[in-house]
Amino acid sequence: MKLGYYCASHSCGKLNYLKVASNNRYDLKDEIGIEFNERCKHCGKHTKKHINRLHGEVNNTIIIFFVIIAMIATVILWNIGLIAGAVTFGIPLFVWQYELKKVSDFNKLMVD
Repeated sequence: MKLGYYCASHSCGKLNYLKVASNNRYDLKDEIGIEFNERCKHCGKHTKKHINRLHGEVNNTIIIFFVIIAMIATVILWNIGLIAGAVTFGIPLFVWQYELKKVSDFNKLMVD
């Protein structure tokens, strides 16, 4: 899961990502505090944001990694003589569904 926020500059307003990984806002609050200072990667403006302004997004890099693993497993199982269609579609689908659940849980939970 990637954590992103939008730049506060009216001329910029682009999406930036944090390097911090957390599954919920309470753990994130313990790690970086209730507010964080970040510099926009596009315009360079410093912004002070509350952690409730962060939103989670699915990390597509992880899903692509598991698609490649599933393809390799399919080729191996196919050469052994097993039909591996469930592996090809099942593993990436399971990982994608897990990532969506984590993102949804993070976005629903707000800190007071």
